[in-house]
Amino acid sequence: MVSSLGVGGAERSSAILSRMLTNSGYDVTIISILDDIVYDYKGNLVNLGLLTSSNKGLYKRWRKFIISRKLLSKNKFDYIIDAAPRPWWLRQWFINTFVYQKTDTVFVVHNYNLKSYFPDNKFLGNNLYKKAYQLVGVSKESVHHFKEKYDLKKGKCIYNAFDESHWNTLSDIKVEIPKDLYILSYGRILDESKNYSFLIKTYAQSKLPEQGIKLLIIGDGLDKVKIKNLVTSYKLDDSVLFKGFTKNPFPYVKNALFTTLTSNYEGFPMVLIESLAMGTPVVSVDCKSGPSEVIVTGKNGILVPFNNEQAYVEALNRMVDDQHFYKQSKAGTIESVSIFKIENIIPQWQAILPPKR
Repeated sequence: MVSSLGVGGAERSSAILSRMLTNSGYDVTIISILDDIVYDYKGNLVNLGLLTSSNKGLYKRWRKFIISRKLLSKNKFDYIIDAAPRPWWLRQWFINTFVYQKTDTVFVVHNYNLKSYFPDNKFLGNNLYKKAYQLVGVSKESVHHFKEKYDLKKGKCIYNAFDESHWNTLSDIKVEIPKDLYILSYGRILDESKNYSFLIKTYAQSKLPEQGIKLLIIGDGLDKVKIKNLVTSYKLDDSVLFKGFTKNPFPYVKNALFTTLTSNYEGFPMVLIESLAMGTPVVSVDCKSGPSEVIVTGKNGILVPFNNEQAYVEALNRMVDDQHFYKQSKAGTIESVSIFKIENIIPQWQAILPPKR
């Protein structure tokens, strides 16, 4: 069960999970709430958004509920993996009770910020999930966070996997790469979570613009105009390049000097894994959660104290001034993410999804 298979790290991870499980012999059905299918998947797709495209308002929601319930009842699935955001506890209780019913359900939590998955109230959150078959968080820190906050006994960390051969194939596709040296940031342009303002401010203070090293921002989002205006206010229009969302960022990642991450919070940012898998080091803030479980300063990039502008400026400068440090960081990128390869992650899913027949 996914919100969609388009535009986002959680969505890309769900698509990879569908391919991973299918290739391992599972019979997979994907139920997508929205008609937004971008990433490559495997399995039988039930697109609720498309099936209810002619419906409106509450009736549209009711139709999605009816279709889902009939589908689950008819197929008698062994397991349900709910990887969609669950911000409304009453609706989720209704789904758990009347759609999922007694099917073993694995609930995935994709973010350290729990507001998209849990109600604020501890009692309600505990009762919503205490009978779950399993709760899976995508970082160790996020699992510890929700177990402690909601007094839950269940909770297991399974990192997002990456498909090495598939990503390498995508990275070789010819696209128009900037002619100048550039650093990269990509994802949804939502300042409250991704903190692009921090990135623009620190880039402006660094040596990079005066050295002709561009900042390429790939993505779309509600705050794109705001960030473009901020770029203009710093007189960086010639230094900051914008490109809209692309389902294949890998050629740009592969050719970047390094990738940046300045988020206020994450779950397990796939930007880190995607970048390192392409041999591109990362300069990341130490936000909750994920970066500290991946980035080791000097091994595959630089991990900067959270929300420390001066330290981030110094990190940007170091990556272009200290060539020995940069080459050392770049040399360790690919090996540092080997533990996240599909062949290392799929046994962990198989362990919680044993065959029933």
